[in-house]
This record gives sequence, C-alpha cells and structure tokens, in this order.
Amino acid sequence: MRTEVPSDLLLHEMITDALPADSDLTPMKGFKLDLSANRGFRKVFFSARCGCGTAALLSVEVAEDKTTEQIEQALPALAGKLQAQATTFHTMSCETHARMRLGPAAPL
Repeated sequence: MRTEVPSDLLLHEMITDALPADSDLTPMKGFKLDLSANRGFRKVFFSARCGCGTAALLSVEVAEDKTTEQIEQALPALAGKLQAQATTFHTMSCETHARMRLGPAAPL
C-alpha cells in the first residue's frame, strides 16, 4: 500500500501521465499561485493555447493529505477535469479569447 503523500513534482508527473497522449496541455512545473479559496489543497497547473495566441491557465486541486494511492484512484477524474477545461477554452471563439486577453481594451 502506498500511503505516503507525494511530492509536488511527483503529483504533477502523476497527473501529466494520466492525460491522453494526444493532449495539447502543457505542464506548468514549478508554477505556484496560491489563489485557492480552499486551504489545505495543492494546485497543479497546465496551459492550453489557441492559434490566436491566447493561452489559458488550467488547474486541478488535490488535498494536501492525499496519499499516492488515493491520488492514483482519482487520476481519471482529475485528468477529465483538465480535459473539460481545455475543451471549454478551445470551443470559445478567438474574439472571446481577445476579450479575455485584453479586457475592456478589446474592440467590440
């Protein structure tokens, strides 16, 4: 039984390896932002890019106390959440991406 809590690097690798081989998500290793409203969770970040030049920062959260075995069991759901976020980003129009990128300065 694997009851140890994985390092941040191992956690990132586990989630990256769970993504489909043809995934266009890029791991953001070493990227740390503590924007989580949920204390006690670790965020794992990936980026997705569009041909228009817009990039999205995607993430999933894992409770700090989850063991390697528990994370392995949750990997399909974690990878699915990342893929769903990427799909949402990729189905947006490039005009929407420009508004996201430029905010109020975006042409209407």
